[in-house]
Amino acid sequence: MSNADALRQVIEKGFGQGDLDVADTFAAGKIKEHEYGAPDLTDGPELMRAMIHEARSALPDLVMSVEDIVADGDKVWARSVGRGTDPQTGRPVVLTVFDLCRFQNGRIVEHWGVPDRFALLHQAGLLGAPPA
Repeated sequence: MSNADALRQVIEKGFGQGDLDVADTFAAGKIKEHEYGAPDLTDGPELMRAMIHEARSALPDLVMSVEDIVADGDKVWARSVGRGTDPQTGRPVVLTVFDLCRFQNGRIVEHWGVPDRFALLHQAGLLGAPPA
């Protein structure tokens, strides 16, 4: 399996369907995590499971799809779109996420994630519209 296929599985099956087994398959024993707000008390597969759980707790009906994916050497970039319902407001939301992962031996060893949290808050009605 290519690194791009592995990242697609993590995004679509893990985050998009709640399949925690992807953590054991694709997370290295240690992951250098760069995403703002990521749990800092866990690592490796436990960290990936915690991040999947956190995302699915925020949007229980979350469905993720990879829209673009590019691999270059040991790095893979992906742009994904998540769709779900904000449980506090009942409003449908769409979330764009950019991920960059570095792989070693088919497993993620480093991750940068940039979810568009401002758009999510705005769609949920929890953040005012940006100035014109």
